[in-house]
Amino acid sequence: MSEYLIREKILMKLPILRVFKAVVIKRIRKLRSNYGKEIIMPSKGNELIEKLLKSNSPFMVARLGSTELECVTEYLNKNNSDRGWNEGIRKKICTLSGFFPSDDSSLDRFSKEFLEHVKNVDVMGVWYNPNEDVICRQFCSNASLVSLTSLEPYYHSDPWSKSLVDKKVLVIHPYAETIKHQYQYKRESLFTHTNVLPHFDLQTIQAVQSIANNKTDYNSWFDAYGYMCDEIAKRDFDVAIIGAGAYGLPLASFIKNMGKQAIHMGGATQILFGIKGKRWDDHKIISSFYNDDWVRPSSNDIPQNYKNVEGGCYW
Repeated sequence: MSEYLIREKILMKLPILRVFKAVVIKRIRKLRSNYGKEIIMPSKGNELIEKLLKSNSPFMVARLGSTELECVTEYLNKNNSDRGWNEGIRKKICTLSGFFPSDDSSLDRFSKEFLEHVKNVDVMGVWYNPNEDVICRQFCSNASLVSLTSLEPYYHSDPWSKSLVDKKVLVIHPYAETIKHQYQYKRESLFTHTNVLPHFDLQTIQAVQSIANNKTDYNSWFDAYGYMCDEIAKRDFDVAIIGAGAYGLPLASFIKNMGKQAIHMGGATQILFGIKGKRWDDHKIISSFYNDDWVRPSSNDIPQNYKNVEGGCYW
């Protein structure tokens, strides 16, 4: 068993350690970080995203997944030395974010291309992970930096998502069918304030699910990414909302380059459509949204070895 999985098992058995990691350590990181500019507070970040949506101009809102961040940081540090890839990071980017295969040349290529996509970010959601400030300073210095919860509209009394009304919205996520069902039949009952999820023309693309080392129809992450780009290019839409592991940020960049609008919400995308996940079951705010119309991901949404992904956090 990898060092990472051993650590996760300990955190699952001792929840107080997970709380300590999430709260205390994050506060220390926040104090020590240097982003080179102000981090816009959640309410103002929410307003900024709404303003961009109303502009009808291309933009890219994104966040750096913690595993992808570790990967590109390792790539940059490794290039300044003669050492190879850290085995723990190699395993995590495959298991937790869906990258494959894990050979050195593929990881090098992914990291290089990922950092090019980061340069395309207009608004970056910040959550104070190690070296996040370094990547933001070096690769998206012109981006507005906002608190991560700015990207999650259900936290706000006047959510940016209300500006999706009557737009053509493309959602790219592994739970495509469950999202469609929730939106079609339960949209008005998922949140107390219906402007969190207004009426719009919903389309979906099922993201390739390669996390937990699941086998796919593709020879590599790059092939799977190319397939999804081809599918996106066929669609007529105004704005995309994306939750797709290591594919998410690069897909958002591709969409911006198409002249469209993209919001890479990451794992939180399922919450917007009333889909529960273990990660949020004890979350004080998000679990309070749960009601009888919220659902678990369907059996078709659950990949093999799903418990290897932070104890099954999305299911």
